[in-house]
Amino acid sequence: MKLISATSILLISSSGVARAMLGPGYEDNMHCPPGSCSLLVNVHPGPKSSYTKCYDETTDQTTEAVWTGFRTQVEAPKGWIENPEECDVAPTPAPSTPTPTHKNVDKPGGLCTTDSDCRTKIRSAEPLGA
Repeated sequence: MKLISATSILLISSSGVARAMLGPGYEDNMHCPPGSCSLLVNVHPGPKSSYTKCYDETTDQTTEAVWTGFRTQVEAPKGWIENPEECDVAPTPAPSTPTPTHKNVDKPGGLCTTDSDCRTKIRSAEPLGA
């Protein structure tokens, strides 16, 4: 019976559900600089602090929030807003860089124009003229 219990505990503790968030008292209150709102960025399983940022709409800048709770000794800076409202707008996205064009493996120096152009050929010998 002890073996089954230990195995169950091991499986539960190694699952993503068990590590999806911090327990009560670690991230109870979010604090942001004055004039900031709460912004969700790249939401994923994990602590709220990893995907919730402070966003200042006037400067279009995001900053890290300070998180407090009864199990921590963290204190928010004076004047910061506790649990700010959610933002109405999203920040301006960063300019995207053009994706590099992939070289065609079948035709050296060529560009992939169709899916068949980009498939790798497996050869059993060195190509002639190489």
